[in-house]
Amino acid sequence: MKIDKFYILYTQPSSPFVDANHRLLMPLRANQDLMGGTVTFDSSSKTANLLLLNHTFEVTIDSKIAKVDGNTIIMDTSPVLKGGSMFLPVRLFLDYTDVKYTWDQKKQLLHITDERMAAGQPFEDFAGNDFTSGSIDGALNLTSFTMFPHSLSIKALNISGEDIPKGKSDIHPLVVFKNKGGFATDSYTKPSYPDLPEVKKGASITVTQRFDTINAAYIIAAARREP
Repeated sequence: MKIDKFYILYTQPSSPFVDANHRLLMPLRANQDLMGGTVTFDSSSKTANLLLLNHTFEVTIDSKIAKVDGNTIIMDTSPVLKGGSMFLPVRLFLDYTDVKYTWDQKKQLLHITDERMAAGQPFEDFAGNDFTSGSIDGALNLTSFTMFPHSLSIKALNISGEDIPKGKSDIHPLVVFKNKGGFATDSYTKPSYPDLPEVKKGASITVTQRFDTINAAYIIAAARREP
């Protein structure tokens, strides 16, 4: 999943996932923390209310019946409880708002291109620590990541159609912490890092940084090419 230029790698308690009905689900809380919505959850009825882009959504765990702006609709999948958190289908608020998005079948990637959806604090934190200029988004596609207790490895594929010279790849993660608060971020184009090697057209590169992923609430990352 990608919002604007940011890949959404991890959302507490687990990453967004595709369910048995081939629908992408993400945590209810992430709609507030990442997208700027307002959420409430009633544990007794297992029902959540979400206000996003001036639209209201009411959904219930394990129910395909939902309400959008007070109108009842039938979804083709249902919200679930996972790891103590409610996960709801992203398709719901894509279909009933004017949010701009694309679905790449080959990459199996939902890309929400609407900048309004990158409204959460993690994106603001990233912007405040992003010192690059003129970067080219879309040159690299993040294909996988691995969280270790004290490090994060990210694999990226060069889809630019040309070789990316040494030192021109920029894979920039940001980790938001759940317990102690705050965040950690580092760009691979910082002078303190050795230049990343050349990435041939169609080839992959794997990068690793030290982060306390045990306490991660969110992990987002940009994957770009420097001019």
